[in-house]
Amino acid sequence: MRLLSLTMGMGLFCLLQSGTALSDDSLGLPGIVNVSCANSNYSPVVLVHGTFANARRAYSTVAPVLKENGFCLYALNYGRQGGYGVNGTADIEASLLEVTQFIGTVLQETGAKKVSVIGHSQGGLLAFLASNTPEFADRIDRIIAVAPSLRGTDRISPKVSSVHCPACVQLGSKSDFMTDLQNRRLNQAGLRALVLATKDDLVVTPVESQFLDEPGVINLYLQDRFPNLRASHSGLLHVPQAVALIKEFLIQE
Repeated sequence: MRLLSLTMGMGLFCLLQSGTALSDDSLGLPGIVNVSCANSNYSPVVLVHGTFANARRAYSTVAPVLKENGFCLYALNYGRQGGYGVNGTADIEASLLEVTQFIGTVLQETGAKKVSVIGHSQGGLLAFLASNTPEFADRIDRIIAVAPSLRGTDRISPKVSSVHCPACVQLGSKSDFMTDLQNRRLNQAGLRALVLATKDDLVVTPVESQFLDEPGVINLYLQDRFPNLRASHSGLLHVPQAVALIKEFLIQE
């Protein structure tokens, strides 16, 4: 496997990909191979999308802003279940393995001591779970979890198929997976984290379940800073004010 970096307009992504040729089937990001991204001022940033999503759609607004501010960004699509080819639907533990392997490759290829991780929805959960693995306990500098499903959601229908979407079942707030997480600390000692939510979220509900009452975690509604703004679960990643909050947290000393 190899690490490839791509440019799309102003946005810079890097891709962990099998095979010998660059394919738009991976991230769907047209562009050229670019290996010149290097900035010692910031840790590399790994972007992790949510259930049913992909890196291009999720981070098309965030990535150009961060690239413009000097960040090297690395993204993957993970969690395809069976032959359906839908991202983020596989068993969460299998997706976690994909994400941690990708982080490991980013660390190896860049020579960085740590990475920062931005995760949306299920991606936010995976970011925290990655920081709980022994090999990455001290290799993640900070986490930004946007509308994360840290305790699941009460929106999961009992008719959801565990065959076609194991992650969907696991992300139910009353699932065995979430029950096992209830008494676990997610934010490791010394790790700085921002949980950014919107009061308009209709996907990960109740919305307050997205927050973590743990040391080192800043819990913030978009509306705490911008009372009149509205943003949906996915739209939160595309609101300029939310993007500014993400950038602000990343550049803090």
